[in-house]
Order: sequence, then structure tokens, then C-alpha cells
Amino acid sequence: MADVKIALKIVSDLKNFISICLTDPLLLNLFRNSKTHFTRDRKLNFERLVLLIAKMCKRTLSVELEGFFGELGKKISCSVSAFSQQRSKLSPLFFLVWNRVLCESFLRHAPGDTRRWMGYRLIAVDGSNLALVNTPSLQAHFGGQSNQNSSFVQAKTFYHYDVLNDLVTHSCIAPYRTSELTLASHWIEELPVDSIAIYDRYYSTFKMFALHSWQESERKFVIRAKDSLKFVKKFLKTGKVSQVIELAPTQASISGLRQSGFATDSSTRIRIRLVRVELQSTTEVIATNLWQEEGFENDMFGDLYFRRWGVETNISKLKNTMQMESFSGLTVESVEQDFYATVMMSNLHSILIRDAQVRLDRDTSTKKYPQKVNGNKSFGKLKENLIAIFFKNREREILRELTAYFLKDTLPIRKGRSFPRQLKTSNKKCKHRTYTNYKPA
Repeated sequence: MADVKIALKIVSDLKNFISICLTDPLLLNLFRNSKTHFTRDRKLNFERLVLLIAKMCKRTLSVELEGFFGELGKKISCSVSAFSQQRSKLSPLFFLVWNRVLCESFLRHAPGDTRRWMGYRLIAVDGSNLALVNTPSLQAHFGGQSNQNSSFVQAKTFYHYDVLNDLVTHSCIAPYRTSELTLASHWIEELPVDSIAIYDRYYSTFKMFALHSWQESERKFVIRAKDSLKFVKKFLKTGKVSQVIELAPTQASISGLRQSGFATDSSTRIRIRLVRVELQSTTEVIATNLWQEEGFENDMFGDLYFRRWGVETNISKLKNTMQMESFSGLTVESVEQDFYATVMMSNLHSILIRDAQVRLDRDTSTKKYPQKVNGNKSFGKLKENLIAIFFKNREREILRELTAYFLKDTLPIRKGRSFPRQLKTSNKKCKHRTYTNYKPA
């Protein structure tokens, strides 16, 4: 039950953060759009509002509000208009910071249970697009794409995902035309010093190599290099498995690094290591600053880079299991609130199912396949109990009941399966959408 105790401490820290916000006006000012907001005792005060948004309203709002106040034991409710007015007072920054409180709480309370690879946390980095409703305000802020027949409003999202601990350590939402490379280079400082960042080939640029290496505390990286790069072609011709090379910047890299505050010219050089990884149907080249003399052998990199896939499955979880693209509002602020709240809830879900998954991993029964917690059912059960966890003083009992539920109806893990990749348009990758005239009851 060690992880239940850890979960209790993390939930307590999340509750305490809300309490601190309510007693510290300077902190509360960071999360409200005016000093006069959240000063009256309304039906939807600060504490209730953030929990209602975190509960992720996917049904029609009037039904969600009735259910929310019913869970609180209140016979009264509030109107959809009142909810919209209250949420307009709340900065989306609250949920971003609340998620950071959760991640730091996990590291503080479970230092021995934090999973690592060779002493490092593995952070997979990737971005994705979110489909939004085509309204003038969302179009003006996020942009999108169009053709002669129609137009689409989309946002760019970006994630640092701890693949071994199933936690999004950093996330952001930005206008659609924002480059993922721009976001990646901007947020390198957010990478934990004791981590290895793993990227796909889109990020294989001199600037990315340099920004990791030139931080005040160097950040370790593993980046799949593009096959079209000259130094990759040259390396493959050598037939070597591993080689350390010095790389010169392109003019674009020089310009980009100067914009980031690094004085660079054509004489600048950086050292990187190239490692050949042979797969069934192709050969990949990994660029890294993990050196062989530090104990990072050539045969480690195939499995290490494969772990990057965790961020892809987590994005699928956010979009499909958690219905990220089904928003509860049509303003920029409500979209950002829902985005950051969904990321936080995804992390809370990962922590609460952790104890059940540990037990399943240790199960030595005669089942044909190893088992895992059913992500969809477990998240649905968490949503049902979220208000009770935060508003009723029986967290330990509720978490034990949840763990017992998570151990039921588990799913088999069939290892070694692979399927041909199906390319889809960005508007067909998610099962759930926001509609202006429809929500399920």
C-alpha cells in the first residue's frame, strides 16, 4: 500500500495549494484576472470552480453543473451563464502551476519509487495539433489552415513526458503556426538536469544539439538524425557502429543561436556521438551527447530511442481517453483552462493507478499474458470520485476503493505486436470533438 500512502500525500499537497491560494492574496493575484475577483462567497467560489474545470465537463453544461452541486450535497445549482462568467475570472496559469505542484510532490514523496534508466529520468519530447471550433476569437488567437472549400482552427500543443513514470512534466498550448522546433528550443531549460531528452528526427538540428550542450547544466539528449543530412550519409558510408564527430553550424543555426543569446559563427564546433541502430527494415542513426566512456554502450540506443514512443501513446490518451478536443467553452481562456486541466488530471490518474499496476506487475498467477489497468474505465471512475477526494475527509478510504476497482477487468499486454502505420489527417486522429450545438447528456 506504499503507493496509496504516496497518493494520499500528493492529494493533500494539491488541496493545500488551493488553500494557500485562498489565504495568500499575492499568490491568488497570479491566478485571477482582477484583484476584485473571487472575493465574494459565491456558489462557484475559487475552490469549487477549479475542481469543476478539473472534473472535465464533457456533457451539456447544465447537466454537469447539476451533478457537481449534487456531489457537494447542495440542493441548489448555478446557471451556465454564471459558470461562464466565473471561469472568465480565472487564469489558465493556475492549472499549469497545479500540475507542477503535483509533479514536484511526486518526486518529493516517492524518491525511491521514481523510475530511472542508468540514473536518468527519460523525457520524451513531442508536439501535436488540437482541433478547435471555428469561432472568430479562436481563429484570431490560434489560427489554423484553410483551402478553397473550408477552413480549420487548430492549436499547437507541446509536451515533456516522463516515459518511465507516466507524467507530463511540462506542457504548453500555442498558436497553430508556432514551430515545434521553436517550442522545443524555448523549453529546454524546463528539462530536469537529471534527465535524458528523447526526440524524433524532426528535431535533428545543430541548434538543438548546441542548446542542450551549452546550458549552464548540460542537458543530455538522444535525437534520431535525418537520413538526408550530410554528416549522417558520411557516417553510414564508414560502416562504423559509433563515431564521435565535430559538427559545424549552418547559417540558419548561427542566426537561430544568436536569437537565443549564444554568440556563434562559422568557426564554432560541437562534439556529438553518432550511433547506428539496425532495425528489421531500416537503419537509424542516433545523435547524442551520451559518451561511451561514461558507460553508454552502442547496443543500448535501440531500446532507449524506442522508449520515445511513450509520448505518442500519452498524446493518444489525452485526445481519446480524456477527450481533450471536446472543450467546455469556446473562448481562448476556456480552451487553455481545459488543456492544462486535462494534463493535470492525466498525471493524477497515472499516480492513482500506480499502486494497482505495481500489484499486477508482481502477480505470478498463471494468466497467459501480463496485465495492465484499464485506462478508460479507471479514468471514468476517477472522475466519479474526484469531488469526494477533494471535499470529503475520507481520502484514504476512497483511494483504497479505487485501487480495488482498478484491479478488476484488467487488460492483457500482448508484447511484440506491430501493425502497419496508418497515416491520417490531423482532423481524423481524435474520436471526440467540440460542437457548438450539441453535448451528450
